[in-house]
Amino acid sequence: MNTITNLIHNVKFKPTEKNDIFLYEGDYNNFCFEKHVHEEYTISLIERGEMGAFLRGFNHKFNKSSIITINPDEIHSCGVLSQEGYKHHSLYISQNTMQELLKDNFNTQLSPFKNFEFTNKLIYNRLFLLMKYKENFFNKLSWECELIDTINFIIKINTTLYNENELPSHNLLIKYAKEFIKDNYNQNFSLDDFSKEFNISKFHFLRLFKKHTSVSPHTYQMIRKVEKAKQFLRNGEDISEVAYLCGFTDQSHLNKKFKQLTGLTPGIYKSFFT
Repeated sequence: MNTITNLIHNVKFKPTEKNDIFLYEGDYNNFCFEKHVHEEYTISLIERGEMGAFLRGFNHKFNKSSIITINPDEIHSCGVLSQEGYKHHSLYISQNTMQELLKDNFNTQLSPFKNFEFTNKLIYNRLFLLMKYKENFFNKLSWECELIDTINFIIKINTTLYNENELPSHNLLIKYAKEFIKDNYNQNFSLDDFSKEFNISKFHFLRLFKKHTSVSPHTYQMIRKVEKAKQFLRNGEDISEVAYLCGFTDQSHLNKKFKQLTGLTPGIYKSFFT
């Protein structure tokens, strides 16, 4: 069990009332996040130390030269590698905002981020300055303009065109299964339920799901519950009500899972948006 001796979270800046773009700063010396996903597109930088991460089925190590890009619904985990710990900054961009940006700037359908990591000193320095937002250096308009220019550059070098209809059948099955779980996040399912829903052996379904996502359907549903809880909390919902709405056994169950996946209690997370 992880012992937290230094764990600092801070939402630095929220450009819009809808929280469709926001900045996050984390500083850890003894904490590991369990496998989870984000609803948003995530772009992260390491300011200090090294971060270990599980991403796209493998373990990786990131340092100050790394620009890390994670797609919505992409299973990942991260944690410290040494006593030095690490400090990172992340930019979260809602899917709607990203789609608007793609439509307005590229007029085309683009794939998710192609590579989960790349290095570019110029982009790193621009992003670092943007993520360390200070009102005496940027005003809101200049910050957003600079940010959009930087995101556009990342899209150009780290995405590819794709045709969703050409996805292999197993990929489509898992895509539909994930959508089904996301839409029914607060329901209690068995493997037999998935077997009936997708007309496939429950054993085959479980094997395929874990192969494609690196987690079990149960774990994935718990991840979706926490993501939905985050939405409710950002909207100011009462924590006990959030536990009920998201299908947790009780508030204690929500607190435990929420902290395992985010490093925060629901109350602290909610306080960032009130």
